[in-house]
Amino acid sequence: MDIDAMTALLPLAPLAVHMVLRRVPEGEVWILERRGRYRRSLAAGWHLVVPLVDRVKAVVDLAGQMLLWPPVAAYDTPTPTGDLFPAGDGRTVEVRLRVLWRVTDPVVAAYQPDGPAKAIDALAEATLRRLIADLPTETALSSRGDLDRALSTALTDGAHWAEVSNVRISEVLPHPQPVRS
Repeated sequence: MDIDAMTALLPLAPLAVHMVLRRVPEGEVWILERRGRYRRSLAAGWHLVVPLVDRVKAVVDLAGQMLLWPPVAAYDTPTPTGDLFPAGDGRTVEVRLRVLWRVTDPVVAAYQPDGPAKAIDALAEATLRRLIADLPTETALSSRGDLDRALSTALTDGAHWAEVSNVRISEVLPHPQPVRS
């Protein structure tokens, strides 16, 4: 290769280095796929990646995260209600809760169909729906601590790829309208 060709390719060198040498930030794990299949996990630091062959399937955050029901309202919207669950006697209760969790197995978390946050949300909702459906309304309203413990156990057992550090049901309120299940 002559000097003119090398001089012409020199401006492309930073782009080539950027495509091959990738830096994963602290507190994240990148899941790398090759031809659509899991290849490896990239922890924090510098890594060599084969351009056009390897692709980052997911970026998994290892920091603690919070599931909040109801979600925090935007500035100009009314305060949202919690999720509604039918009780055993046909009436409805509204549940407000907070779950603190963090990913412990990034590979399994990355391959959750709708992502890890939605998986925790769906598991919490299904568990509460099952627990409250077995209770009359008055019992559901007064047994917040029992629901906390049962939900914590179900989330710990069901989400084996995450560590659930705290489950706190802040309110269980009666709701005037019945919900069809």
